[in-house]
Amino acid sequence: MQTQDIRQLAEWLAATDIDLLELRGPNLQVEIHRDGAGAAQRAAPEVAHAAPLAEAPSHISVRATSVGVLLDRIPGRSTPLWTPGSAVQADALVGLLKVGALLLPVRAPCNGGYGNWLVAPGSTVGYGTPLMDISVAP
Repeated sequence: MQTQDIRQLAEWLAATDIDLLELRGPNLQVEIHRDGAGAAQRAAPEVAHAAPLAEAPSHISVRATSVGVLLDRIPGRSTPLWTPGSAVQADALVGLLKVGALLLPVRAPCNGGYGNWLVAPGSTVGYGTPLMDISVAP
């Protein structure tokens, strides 16, 4: 991520009521904080941290993108969407979040291998709850 990209993100953040923007990647973490001024003032946010991480993570947590009930298979089917320990491709469907009648996809963020569910399928989860860890493929 280049400095001009961070400046652009800070400008976009200044036009919102969002107080914190955090971006994480395999080798980078960026946090941009607003200075706490009211929405009417729209003060420019400050870049709090924009430094490379020391090393790439060995695993990435798949987190819930919504509240809902975690499903490990498509309703009405007996076969799970994945088997613990099997390889996965980025963007592969690994689970579902059931919100009422709506089913939201849970997708792998990267190529890698699975660990186990961190939350038992059938459990109600909140936004951002870690659902599983994927060991990152080199």
